[in-house]
Amino acid sequence: MNKHSHSKKGFQFSIITIASFLLFLVFQVLAANEKVSLDFYRYTSSFLMILVFMASIIGFVFSMKGLKDPSSFKKLFGTIVNSILFFLFVATVIAKLIEF
Repeated sequence: MNKHSHSKKGFQFSIITIASFLLFLVFQVLAANEKVSLDFYRYTSSFLMILVFMASIIGFVFSMKGLKDPSSFKKLFGTIVNSILFFLFVATVIAKLIEF
């Protein structure tokens, strides 16, 4: 696998997405225990959710482009994580549209 393969980029974006989501959960626990201010939590969580949203879309695109790359753990992991998160966001958007 060359060093600029699509599946490697998809894997990197899946790691960014997971790390951002875990950081969001940490801030949520800290806000629930009143360790951080509510304003700081709002801004931080908004930024992290936007980052998760963007990284999952970009990672999904790279994972789909990398389907022709040779099979590897990074390809499989990136494709699964990015696909799950992408389809969760699509389902959320559809649910919100149906709600209106």
